[in-house]
Amino acid sequence: MLKLKNTVQQNNHRTILLFGSIICLFLSFSTIAQNEPIVTHDPSTVKFENRKYFYFSTGNGIQAVESPDLKQWKITKSIFEKDKFPSWITDLVKNFKGHFWAPDVIFMNGYFYVYYSCSSFGSAVSAIGVVRSKSLDADDAKYAWEDLGLVVKSEKKTDFNAIDPGLVRDTDNKIYMTYGSFHGGIGVVEIDSISGKIKGEIKKIAGGKESDWEAPYIIKNKDEYYLFANNGLCCKGLNSTYRIVTGKSKSVFGPYLDQEGRDLTKGGGTTVLATHANIIGPGHVALLVKDEKNLISTHFYNAESEGQPN
Repeated sequence: MLKLKNTVQQNNHRTILLFGSIICLFLSFSTIAQNEPIVTHDPSTVKFENRKYFYFSTGNGIQAVESPDLKQWKITKSIFEKDKFPSWITDLVKNFKGHFWAPDVIFMNGYFYVYYSCSSFGSAVSAIGVVRSKSLDADDAKYAWEDLGLVVKSEKKTDFNAIDPGLVRDTDNKIYMTYGSFHGGIGVVEIDSISGKIKGEIKKIAGGKESDWEAPYIIKNKDEYYLFANNGLCCKGLNSTYRIVTGKSKSVFGPYLDQEGRDLTKGGGTTVLATHANIIGPGHVALLVKDEKNLISTHFYNAESEGQPN
């Protein structure tokens, strides 16, 4: 498991200039709650509401974390209570025990929608579902999660594995979800902003043939789309080989090409963040725009603490 990389500490940052057009600041911090680190794996997009910041991550019931300032964090109420999750999940993903993976969150139609994935390590039998609430703040009277059911599923290794959803709102207010992993690669599909479900065709934009792609996330910059994803292996501590790669496209549906012009469905991908110094296996990009800066959260393993997550 890994901890979130904080996005505000001014004296420990990397500035990455990507293809001359998009600048992302990777700023480093530790998530602290009552002097103890919060273990975070696969952090979602960070959202701001009621003067608080919120993110969700892999964990039992979907772990939820809040902060007043992006510095001091505390675990708040999980989306699902222990062992109380929708029955449709176990109908599709047998023996699922309530450990949800890699959620992401987006605001649309007056609600916060959280997309989550259900699977088991190495399996192609997976499902992405969605819940919504009018508030992320457990202290708000509007806080109440409504499960809207299945969004997409996978059943075999030739499918886009239904894990790791990443949501993006285009400049025309259309919503898209990219998702996938090893097996069939990374797909992108439009999302209906009312139902929260997919509409139209799922298009392959990276990976495939069981290559090591996962954790996709799209960022729109001017008239170009940047697909960030992970290559390599996570969850192996100091032996993790995760690295973040990217490609850009004029269309959300691709093709996405790297800095050398290689298609991400054919082995391309420009590395933007990889193991360096004490940071091992960084991964799972998400974007927070704050004070006109693009702040990117990731997770990693810390070589200075014997591979403990940060």
